[in-house]
Formats: sequence, C-alpha cells, structure tokens
Amino acid sequence: MKICELLKSGYSNISLVRDAAFIDSEVVLAHILGETKEYLLAHGDEEVSSSDELLFNSYIDRIVLGEPVAYITCRKEFYGNDFFVDKRVLVPRPETEMIVEKVIEFLEAVVKYGDGSRKLKLVDVGTGSGNIAISIAKHFRDYLDDPLDEVFAVDISEDALEVCRINIGQHGLEDKIQAFASDLLEFLEEGESCDIIVANLPYIGEVEDRFVEKNVEDFEPNVALFGGNDGLELYKKMFQQIKEKDVKFRLMIGEFGFAQGEKMKELLSKYFEQDEWKIEEDLAGIPRIFIVKKKY
Repeated sequence: MKICELLKSGYSNISLVRDAAFIDSEVVLAHILGETKEYLLAHGDEEVSSSDELLFNSYIDRIVLGEPVAYITCRKEFYGNDFFVDKRVLVPRPETEMIVEKVIEFLEAVVKYGDGSRKLKLVDVGTGSGNIAISIAKHFRDYLDDPLDEVFAVDISEDALEVCRINIGQHGLEDKIQAFASDLLEFLEEGESCDIIVANLPYIGEVEDRFVEKNVEDFEPNVALFGGNDGLELYKKMFQQIKEKDVKFRLMIGEFGFAQGEKMKELLSKYFEQDEWKIEEDLAGIPRIFIVKKKY
C-alpha cells in the first residue's frame, strides 16, 4: 500500500473517535518509517512494506482504543523540545508551557537587571518527565551569564524519575539538573531558600471537580492525575510545608485545573498575603496558573 493510502486509512479509522486524526496518522507513520511528516507528503506514492503496514494498523487500533500517540512513539514535543515519554509519566500538555514562559520571563529580567553575582536555585516539584525543568535550564544553557546555579527535579515516583533522568541525559543537562525522590518539598531544610518553585501537581479531584477524559484515566498514570477529593490536596500540603519549614522563595508558579479558580484563590489567601499572589488565564480564557512573588 502507498503512503498516501495508509494515511487516508488511518485518518478514516481515527476520525471516528477523535479530532486531529490526520495529524495522528502522520505522526505514527513517520515514526514507523523513520521519516518526517514533510517526507510523507512529498512521497505519497511510495510503497510501504507489508510489515510496516501491519505495524501501522496495529498502532491505529491502539489510538482508536484511546491510547495517547505519545505512548506509541515514546516522544512528545514540549516548548520546542523533544521528550521521551512512556506510561510511567503524564504526557506533557501545551498549556503547561505557560509555566515555562513565566519563569523564563522572570529570569530574563534577572539577567538584564541583576549584577550576575548571585545565581538562583530552581525546584521543579512533581517533575514527571522533567519537561518543565529541562525546558527552562536548556533555554539559559548557552547564556554567558546563566542565572541558574542549581535545578532540582523532584518527584515521589521513582518510575517518573527514571524517565526524567533519560531526558536530562538526552538534553545534555546532567551537570545542571539533579533528579531525586522527595514528597513535594520534604527534602528542604528549615529556613532554606530555593528562589524559584514550579509545580504541575496532580490536580484532578477524585470526588469534586472530577473532570477527566476516560482515555486519559485509562492510560495515563493515576498517581500523576488525581490530587485528593477536591484535586488540590497536594497544593495544600506543599503550601503547608512552605509555612512550617519557613521556606524562602522569590517566585512560585503552579498549574491547576478547570473550574478550580475560586478554590485556588481561597487556598492562596490562607497561606500568602493578598498582594503576593495572582491567578492568570490561559489562551482559552480559563484560569490556569497561580503566581506568588515574595521578597527576601
């Protein structure tokens, strides 16, 4: 069968259950053939071997059943970088790039207006595949005045940390990022400073605000999805750790879920001064991240 015929066949099957069917079909076939999507479009009349055709059809069947394409190809693009992913970690979402953008904006200001004498420490809590920490560290890697001294990528899941370390190695950041196990910020000493805290913790409610697609719940690790009854239990725990340990920071950014804006405001009000925090919306106009800025 020709490339163009296979793509059409894949599209026909996937489109019955989900959008972006042609893109998924392209991504899978390009992965099998070891070519780019542009190559497929330019060589539509090229014949595909029977073994590759069988493999393609088996992958399409998995997509139809709801399996994320990223788990089939073991790769996902995030903030312009390729990351290794498998069923041990959550598939990085485009909306999470907002965290990376805000941290880079903050650090760019440090580079521009700081004297460069003090390097900063960043902690990525619930790092998963490491996509946030790696994207930030990689952005500044070639700067003459890299504002980052240490980057800690922490997760309670050893499985997730194995994936994170693979990505750290693939992006050549072994000398910049340390990945290790911790229950949120438990590893920090009392009164310790960590400058920047980023977190994309599990925030789907097990009872309240249980907004999750069936295929996501079926295929992605539940430990990376659910955050207690209302979805915000882990953020409550992290904020409590900050308070009890008197953790000092300059910037903290975290992502939360659909319809959780008001609950997050209540939670932030409990632990931080009103003029220290704000909620920002994503491109769809949905409250998506909180930002806490402090001086110390």
